[in-house]
Amino acid sequence: MFRARAFTLIEVLISSLVLSILCGGILAMIIQSRRLTEGSIVQNSVVTIMQGYIEQIKSMEYSLLAPSLPSAPSINPTIPTVLDESTPDPLTLSWGTPPTTMPAIGSTPTGAVTNTKVIAIKNPAVNPNDSITITIWIWVQDLTDIPSNVGGSKAVTMIYTYQFRDGGRTTSIRNSIRTIRSVVPSF
Repeated sequence: MFRARAFTLIEVLISSLVLSILCGGILAMIIQSRRLTEGSIVQNSVVTIMQGYIEQIKSMEYSLLAPSLPSAPSINPTIPTVLDESTPDPLTLSWGTPPTTMPAIGSTPTGAVTNTKVIAIKNPAVNPNDSITITIWIWVQDLTDIPSNVGGSKAVTMIYTYQFRDGGRTTSIRNSIRTIRSVVPSF
């Protein structure tokens, strides 16, 4: 004869505890995965935007790329970049020379002129995390040196900073892009 046996209260509590630990681990893994994915989306969006500015500079008329002035000007020159076919989005040049080391977040190098761009990464923007605020500093240096046989070329240095919400905290990232623009466009 077969006898039915029920679970004891201790067995039910232990199995509930094991199940709770497993569910908690899976939930933590899902949250961490989402956080890393959102951070990657923001980082890739910013790099794509900055690369877009560099590509515009590399393909624009060489004469439009005025070099940064050595001292503080009364009116800062701009680079005529665009957001789209019909929307101008100029970048104002910083003056002097770009820093040789990456400035710490929260500090501003001498001569840096701030360009603030707010880019929507999700339309329509539902919450503040759906747009990115990027701070850009840009310098253009004329590298032309006739005695050394260096023809018409200019160095473009862009330092940019952005912030995003990483879980419950705000993460700030600063990076730079540098390119050389010659008289002949380099596509």
